Amino acid sequence: MCTNAMSIALRHVKIIARLGDMSEHDEPVDELVRTTVRNCLLAMQAAGAEAADAAEIIEELLQHELELLPLEKEKFRHVLEAAHLHAEYLVVSDRKFLH
Repeated sequence: MCTNAMSIALRHVKIIARLGDMSEHDEPVDELVRTTVRNCLLAMQAAGAEAADAAEIIEELLQHELELLPLEKEKFRHVLEAAHLHAEYLVVSDRKFLH
């Protein structure tokens, strides 16, 4: 695993977590989440990670965040789940975004 890719993913997951906090205050963050995921995957690829590996890294980090999140933070959970799904979507359906 590329350590640069991991540090890139960690920074982007922190951004996504901040967006999750914003969503708890009813701020619209959907487009920001999708853009952050796409930028994360592109940056990891630029650092040498393969598209599938980059998606796996961010998906694992997002899953870890979900496991730590209290159940009552429903909107935050939705943001993390949406980010996870968008990463999968970009790799499986829209490879053009990642090349």
